[in-house]
Amino acid sequence: MGRLLTVGLVLVGLAMVVSAEDTEQGGARVRFAPLDVYVNTDGAALAAYQFELIAAAGEVAIVGIEGGDHSAFKEAPYYDPAALAKDRVIIASFSTDRLLPRGRTRVARVHLQITGEEEPEYAVRLMVAASADGKEIPATVTFEQGEQE
Repeated sequence: MGRLLTVGLVLVGLAMVVSAEDTEQGGARVRFAPLDVYVNTDGAALAAYQFELIAAAGEVAIVGIEGGDHSAFKEAPYYDPAALAKDRVIIASFSTDRLLPRGRTRVARVHLQITGEEEPEYAVRLMVAASADGKEIPATVTFEQGEQE
């Protein structure tokens, strides 16, 4: 029982540290923020996508990637884990679900660590979007930066 309480207290302490809005790292301000990525198919059913995300300015590290809103893309997408330490990543996913999203859909949330005072700038490029039969469909990709954590 005592060991379980100790583990619980350690986890609570870690959660408090991770959820701190700003921290200092080597004298530089460090903050965390999510970046939501959306694919818009203008009504076509989206079965697969691939996009490239680049931190074009600022000191940014990708610290995690999770899936989107629709059940077809709820699971974390595919990406190169080595790219998490860099400022560029290619993210992709596909779904064989019968019910596929149409229109504007959040397909991924990218968690970022931002160091320093400079506001980061991002570039995102859709490489491909495809239907359930594997044919390329017209689509656009956009992003929105969420609130700092």
